[in-house]
Amino acid sequence: MPIGWQGIIPLRAAHMASVATNKIVGELLTPADVWTRLDQTKLLAEIREPLLTSMDAITQEVASTMQPEIWANTPGFVKDKLIQRMRDRGPDAMKQIMDDVEANVEEVLDLKSLATRTLVYDKEILQRVFRQAGKREWAFIRRFGLVAGFFIGLLQLTFYLWLRSPLINPIMGAINGWATDAFCIKVLLFSPKRPKKYLGIFTWQGLFLKYQDEVADELSALIAEKVLTPHAILESMLKGPLSDRFYLIIRRHVGRMVEEELGVAAPAVRAVIGADNLDKTKTLMAERVMNSLPRTMENAEGYIEDTLDVANLLAERLKELPPEEFEGVLRPAFQQDEWILIATGAVLGAFAGVAQDVVIHQFAK
Repeated sequence: MPIGWQGIIPLRAAHMASVATNKIVGELLTPADVWTRLDQTKLLAEIREPLLTSMDAITQEVASTMQPEIWANTPGFVKDKLIQRMRDRGPDAMKQIMDDVEANVEEVLDLKSLATRTLVYDKEILQRVFRQAGKREWAFIRRFGLVAGFFIGLLQLTFYLWLRSPLINPIMGAINGWATDAFCIKVLLFSPKRPKKYLGIFTWQGLFLKYQDEVADELSALIAEKVLTPHAILESMLKGPLSDRFYLIIRRHVGRMVEEELGVAAPAVRAVIGADNLDKTKTLMAERVMNSLPRTMENAEGYIEDTLDVANLLAERLKELPPEEFEGVLRPAFQQDEWILIATGAVLGAFAGVAQDVVIHQFAK
């Protein structure tokens, strides 16, 4: 029978990503936190030039698509005047779109979905999240296992010399692997929640909780660098699960911009080109604006990154959590699989015991 193994983190990627992002993104960092930190005036200044350029191209494309004959026969100075007027209206329309987004940010930006998708599809980042958060703890487990294993090994040697049974080494090896892993994971890493003095001599706190500030800094830096980047946030709004709602906002304001440009001539234009064609024109223009936004917003990614400062914002909020809540940031993601880690330690310990018996047998010859 073929026997295989997959790491627990990639095996449970969907569950672990969901748990990890539920607290970090769902509660500590909300869409409102992200969007309200941006100064819309500065943001508009960053994208003004690419926005105006795209408005020129969109106006010509939509006009030539919807009314090719009329547009072809329109005098050049009239075309230029129309393009310039739409160009002038572009920034105001974008400002209205941003205001609408701010008022409805929870409906157009889903940070939790963005983080979950990123971690599920890129399991290497998910692994880095857990390794980064627990690097001190894993190092401690290795050192503790070395020391504890040595003393349990002395006890094992005593039993072996006394009973001379080949079962001693596998049994003691299994106990060694099980006991050290269980004690580390169940006790030393997460208990007690707050510093506690024992025997009036030394103070102990669960290692994951003891290094809360350091873990918060490192974890937040990783999430800001690899998950909640400005590009990813903007792309989530434009192409994510809530992008249709963002499009409706654009459609509403672009349609209003077209109506305002037509002014009192709107009824006459409807009569000439038809109400359906006018609606199609608004829709086509909104689609072109939506499609051009990724390229337009590229200019603002540097400003967005500096202003949002996701790493520091998230780190501050993680540090403010009481130990009981901080434990719930990542531990629930792998808590149901802790028994696998402990059982694996027991199995490996038993195999080590068998290997010891083989070596002893060979030397006995």
